[in-house]
Amino acid sequence: MTKSRTKSSTSPLHDRNEHTSGSDVASLVATTMSDLGGLFSAMDWAEDEIKRATRRHPDQADMLYHAFSLVQPRDIGTGMGAEFVYRAHVRELLERIAAGADTRIPTAAELCLVCTQVSLQVPLHGALAGLYFRMWLRAFPDRPIASDQAAEQVHYERLHGTQIDEYEAMLRRKAADPNRLLADIDCAGRHHGKDVTCRYATPPDTGQEDRQVTSA
Repeated sequence: MTKSRTKSSTSPLHDRNEHTSGSDVASLVATTMSDLGGLFSAMDWAEDEIKRATRRHPDQADMLYHAFSLVQPRDIGTGMGAEFVYRAHVRELLERIAAGADTRIPTAAELCLVCTQVSLQVPLHGALAGLYFRMWLRAFPDRPIASDQAAEQVHYERLHGTQIDEYEAMLRRKAADPNRLLADIDCAGRHHGKDVTCRYATPPDTGQEDRQVTSA
């Protein structure tokens, strides 16, 4: 963590603190998320992230393979069509699946999109801006909005940390997807067209054989 920031800082995030209206942050959100919608190769990206997650968690390979339907994007706002946004969303869900964590609560990427929608209704400033930037850093650590965003987030957390926590908890509740659960997996014992030994494979129906043996 750097301490080089001074009171004379003129970084974009610093200018969007208590001394400015929320319009600047709203404009930044709109600019950042603009032109990210449209058609995209979600299936290929999801498959790739599942392969990567399987390499990280080989003991959970069967569960991760069957997670494809669970990581499909929701209609939660403009932006999920961008590759880096969708991949971050999928990665977080796959990590939760591997850890046995709750998949119903929104991912950091989804909360960024929620904040984008909120910015169209009310100005983002103070704690709301801090929440947006917190979620952005969590979802996209390699894509900071500004070069010193991580350092500036310390400023937001110091001033509004408690309220940011409250907003985050509230949005996680409101934006949760109660149906996003990995349950009732039905596997035919084939993955990508190949026979596999999957823990979720359904045994073949032996009822007819049992009846024949009994009748004999």
